[in-house]
Amino acid sequence: MPKFKAKQELYQTVIQTFWEEFDTEDQDQWESLKSRVAESSGEDLEDYPDEAPADPSVWFQLYQMLYHIEYENCEDDDWFSDRKGSTEHQYQLEDSNGDVIDSA
Repeated sequence: MPKFKAKQELYQTVIQTFWEEFDTEDQDQWESLKSRVAESSGEDLEDYPDEAPADPSVWFQLYQMLYHIEYENCEDDDWFSDRKGSTEHQYQLEDSNGDVIDSA
């Protein structure tokens, strides 16, 4: 007896927000940030100062290299497409070889 698979796929948009506050005068925080970036990204940070820079854009450059889950804070996920009612559904019928024989 032939076997088939009916499949429904949902395509949704989720927005995750990761954030961290920093003080440009906090040397410990600067050293921690550099260490975390080096560990998570493997980047060579020789060009960055040893002393905490007063320019927040230098800090921001490092935060852009930091893996998202390394940030101190995470806000709840915002399931954007569900909120706007725009979840996309795709349906497929596949045969036992995985070939799509019908879709909607």
